[in-house]
Amino acid sequence: MVDAHLSLPFPWWYTALCLLVGLAFATLLYNKTAFDHPWAKYAKYLLFTLRALAVAIICFLLCSPILKHISYTEQKPSIVIGLDQSQSVGFALKNRQAQITKKIAEIKDALSGDYNVSVLSIGNDLKNEVTDKFDKKATNINQFFENINESSSYSTLGAVVLLSDGIFNTGPSPLFEASRIKAPIYSVAIGDTTPAKDLTIRNTIHNEIGFMGDISKVQIDIQAFNLQGKSATVSVNQVNGTSNQQLQSKTINIANSNFFQTLEFAIPLNKAGLQKYVINVSQLPGEATFDNNSKEFFIDILDSKLNIDIVASAPHPDISALKYVIDENKNYDLKISYLNQTVKIHEKCDLLILYQVPTINQFSSAFENLWKTIENRKISTLFILGGQSNLSRFNQLQNVMQVSPGQANMNDVYGIVQSNFPIFSVKDEWKTALPTFPPLQIPFGNFISGPGANVLMYQKIGRVETKYPLWSIGMMDGQKVGVIAGEGLWRWKMSESARTGRTPVFNDIVSNTMRYLATREDKRKFKVRSDETNYEESDNIVFSGELYNENYELVNEPEVNMTLTGIDKKEFKYALDRTEHGYKLDIGQLNSGSYNYTARVKYQGKELTYTGNFNVRVIGKEMFDLVADFGLMRQLSAQSGGLTLYENQLDQLVEKIKYNEAIKPVISTNKKTDPLINLKWIFGLLALLLAAEWFIRRYMGKY
Repeated sequence: MVDAHLSLPFPWWYTALCLLVGLAFATLLYNKTAFDHPWAKYAKYLLFTLRALAVAIICFLLCSPILKHISYTEQKPSIVIGLDQSQSVGFALKNRQAQITKKIAEIKDALSGDYNVSVLSIGNDLKNEVTDKFDKKATNINQFFENINESSSYSTLGAVVLLSDGIFNTGPSPLFEASRIKAPIYSVAIGDTTPAKDLTIRNTIHNEIGFMGDISKVQIDIQAFNLQGKSATVSVNQVNGTSNQQLQSKTINIANSNFFQTLEFAIPLNKAGLQKYVINVSQLPGEATFDNNSKEFFIDILDSKLNIDIVASAPHPDISALKYVIDENKNYDLKISYLNQTVKIHEKCDLLILYQVPTINQFSSAFENLWKTIENRKISTLFILGGQSNLSRFNQLQNVMQVSPGQANMNDVYGIVQSNFPIFSVKDEWKTALPTFPPLQIPFGNFISGPGANVLMYQKIGRVETKYPLWSIGMMDGQKVGVIAGEGLWRWKMSESARTGRTPVFNDIVSNTMRYLATREDKRKFKVRSDETNYEESDNIVFSGELYNENYELVNEPEVNMTLTGIDKKEFKYALDRTEHGYKLDIGQLNSGSYNYTARVKYQGKELTYTGNFNVRVIGKEMFDLVADFGLMRQLSAQSGGLTLYENQLDQLVEKIKYNEAIKPVISTNKKTDPLINLKWIFGLLALLLAAEWFIRRYMGKY
């Protein structure tokens, strides 16, 4: 519908004035003394009227009247239906799965006349297509609500319908994203809140990384419903190809109808590489499902640790803070030494941390004696400066950062993290947390980055952001070198812990720096790696490749081929895609199991190969919790002003939505203004009036 009306940007009496101007002009032209021609009376009046109207219209147009057009468009409200097609819902529906999807199609058809209806399938990801199969191996309800909030397709959202058992095992709780939706949520609860007979492995806790010869502890939570008086055996098995070796087993006695027990196993790590383990619990008669009676996990067993040495001139709280981060990683073996005693670092040292060393105190000669024994060993080094640092000697030992000493005092300096740091990813949490950390204390002076140094943080002195490096990493003579230009790291740790109860940002920054410096450089000219060593069945497996010439520059002219082999020895062949400087390949999702791959390339007359392996584990999240959470479904509806229905009330859904007066079409208004002088028919009218006057005058013989 379009509504048009005239708008006058001037007082109403301007219109009367325009008419008076037209009458005055016509009077002057056609008064009885103006012409010697004896006009007929009717002709004189007609000519007078034509001229008066033409002049009045011209005057009116010169005042710029505006024609306003207002159009109204009615948009149907959007209804978004989300159907949880996970295995737990499929288990609850049993043979009614096809009936539910058919019912959803009927609901969509019934609503489509008055609403724009979208149906989405919810699982570990979100799909626009609903099938009769309820086989999704994880549930991410939060993603469903997040998609609605972020999509422009639902700008006229009227209502949201969620059919689910309320169980989510991937992603955060959906309550926050659901609270952002400004529309009623109709939750349709499916399933049963009464536990069926079932014995399940609820959870496992284990180390992701272990070392040859160590004993690794595995904690297993066992839960049983309605199986009191029964006993079962829990065993841990190591799987190697087709062989299955039982490592340990324990017997449990189920004492009540809601039974829970935590068992701890100590398993030997006796083979290097990524090892697969399977936990099995007895299958008891009457269980609702046996799919949750086994669970697999992986441990990456290393045959050697990375050795880290800290050498300091004296004890300091910073050393305890560094030790806290290093001890979190079981891949590191840490040794702390002080210059007031005989220092003997690891025979094979991967990272040497020199804390305020070289020093200006009485132990400076002890450091020089140590340095003579290690300067030719090509050890990656991290220098941490402070009030006891010998800056002149520090400048001689590395080229990543040079300091021109000033006064003999210290400066309070804050860190400004750089998003484009090329060595490892800088997280958004770092940028948020760093301004809240207390300052580091650095020696007073001028700081200059060395050639090829990568700066993670620059110095902020007071409110002034400088280009002085605070935290840098670079290379010197083929070895990695890092520099932290100040002391007081322990304050960062204490500040974050006091604020959040944890120290994830401090740990991340320090551990990423140490991981890069301590990791041995792979000098091979051809590398192809999977992004992870452990995947879930819902993950896409992605490979990246690098090929270097003799000058260690990236090239990607030759074709790279890869062969993937599973446990069944079946081979799959791929060709990697070229990127700007390297190679990349996304092979999608794979079934659970262990896989080996071999990549090959022919370059400069030689065939180069690279081998690796990875595991894909069964997600299995759905079948480990089969008790529906109707409380969550009711909470989602209550906080949005919607309703909670149950599977047997699904027929009422269409009526509930149609009779909800809050779900109305959205009327959008579009306003358009157009100067009246732009209308072509106005000029046609003027031309007609003036032409008629001219014709009559000519016809009567007087122009």
